[in-house]
Amino acid sequence: MLGALLLALGACVPICGIGAKFALTAARVDAQYNCPNGSNRAPYDVHGSIDASNTLSSTVTIKSIDEVDQIVATAGQWQGSKDAKDGGPVTDFSPKSVGSGNNATIKFTVPFICTSSGPTVTTYADFEFTFTVKTSSGTYTITAGNHHRLNFPAT
Repeated sequence: MLGALLLALGACVPICGIGAKFALTAARVDAQYNCPNGSNRAPYDVHGSIDASNTLSSTVTIKSIDEVDQIVATAGQWQGSKDAKDGGPVTDFSPKSVGSGNNATIKFTVPFICTSSGPTVTTYADFEFTFTVKTSSGTYTITAGNHHRLNFPAT
């Protein structure tokens, strides 16, 4: 009897929505970028991704993504603030929705800039990224599992 009940409950889970949810996991960003010597506010992109899983009975629309990046470590001749924090909207992301019962990897870019006058010792700043993802099923916050290193190779 208990076995039959568990079997019926197991069959009902995807249909009845028991335990169904939308989840974000495994956020990550490019590990490193080497700023070319002589750069002056040179733009570059930090590429990122977040894995999404939708076990809900309906498609989840991704309305927006915002990012906050903060320096968590510096070394060498770093000349900027040692605890700088910045952020803004991520406008270049795909896909814009995750269908019912599907998984997807949301891919995006975050615009960054760098300036390098050619340090004499290896210099870098490590950035931590946190993302706020607004969807049709709620708002989610996730921190990247790795840091992005803005590296200035010694000349």
